[in-house]
Amino acid sequence: MTATRPPTGQPAVRPRPSGADAATGVGGVVLLVGTRVALWLGVQLLLVGLLVLGGGTAGGQPLNAVAAWWMVYGALVDLGTLGVIVWLLRRDGRSYRGLLGPPTPAWQVVFGAVGVLAASVPAMVFSGELTGALYGEGTAPMFAVVDVPPLASVFTVVVGPLLAELAELVAYLGVVLPRLERRIGRAWIAAPIVVVIWPAEHALYPLLVSDGGLDLRFAAYRVGSVLPFLAVWTALYYALGRRLLPIMAARWVFNGGTALGLALGVVG
Repeated sequence: MTATRPPTGQPAVRPRPSGADAATGVGGVVLLVGTRVALWLGVQLLLVGLLVLGGGTAGGQPLNAVAAWWMVYGALVDLGTLGVIVWLLRRDGRSYRGLLGPPTPAWQVVFGAVGVLAASVPAMVFSGELTGALYGEGTAPMFAVVDVPPLASVFTVVVGPLLAELAELVAYLGVVLPRLERRIGRAWIAAPIVVVIWPAEHALYPLLVSDGGLDLRFAAYRVGSVLPFLAVWTALYYALGRRLLPIMAARWVFNGGTALGLALGVVG
């Protein structure tokens, strides 16, 4: 049998890479992480601009005033993240369900979520100790600044945590980590990279001003306070056989409970 050659002057047709092959590059990682960073910065600064134009800065700092809404406008960041994830999935011919790992019965999700919450207790203790060391008995600034109307509080309890699980967790553990693994070829290198990048994003929300400049102490605190949580959840991603649903359920309970506590005035 002889090989068939394309007609003279016409390029050979190359097969399109499969979904697995198309998902090995770091371009999607840069796009996804860059989108989240740009949205966290851009949305807050846009709202600051609108506040200034509206003349609502008298006697206050506009950046901190807008930061009071970070748990609400964070939904825009997560929606933008979901948009990028969907675009990458369509380009690579893959499904969102495939990012969540092997099929997991409901009872395994429930028991897995309980296990995730139990494994997160040391991180909760560390975060509480760090907060006490830096801010005493006061509420951590990212919660102390939150001051929104009742309707917005309901949104942060019902919608915000759900979007965060569908977007943030899936972005880092369902998209970024597997892509880095395939690119680098070693999970033990890819995982620490994610555990560095993921907490670093938290320095940006919300941005606060103190003593006439950006509050870098608070930004460092934000990174340090979430680092243990994200390290534990990344480790559990492997321990649970790359199943995201139990971690998503546990985080939804944790973040939703925090938002509910703020809405009811229990936190702070």
